[in-house]
Amino acid sequence: MADFAYQEQGKPIRSGFFDSAAFKDKKRSILVLKTAIAGMNINPDSPKYRELLKPGAELLLFREPENHHDDWAIGVYLNPERRIGYVTRYKNEAIARLMDVGKVFRAYVDVAPTPEELENMKPQTQTPTEDWRLPFAVYMED
Repeated sequence: MADFAYQEQGKPIRSGFFDSAAFKDKKRSILVLKTAIAGMNINPDSPKYRELLKPGAELLLFREPENHHDDWAIGVYLNPERRIGYVTRYKNEAIARLMDVGKVFRAYVDVAPTPEELENMKPQTQTPTEDWRLPFAVYMED
């Protein structure tokens, strides 16, 4: 005979199937921002970087509170030693504040928009510092 969970008095039926401890341990990723690298100091089209920066490649985000140009600076790194740019100053404050209180963020290279898509982007979604040759998405781990 199969094991079935029956509803007990005062408990929802789902409680028999739902392991709340396992749910709390499970990480969820929440899309927070789609943007592009600001202050990029590499050529993403060069053969050296083209392979490393394919869509889906993970980028590292490090908070830089001592940055003299931006109090909310977040560096975008290819590896722990190689910064390739920043999250644009026009979009970084909320993420920086959350990083400061311990939230974990992950970033992944996104698919670059075609010239037609870039042309049709709403002006308010673009900032003057973003280089759309290297777009990326930022996720918060919850």
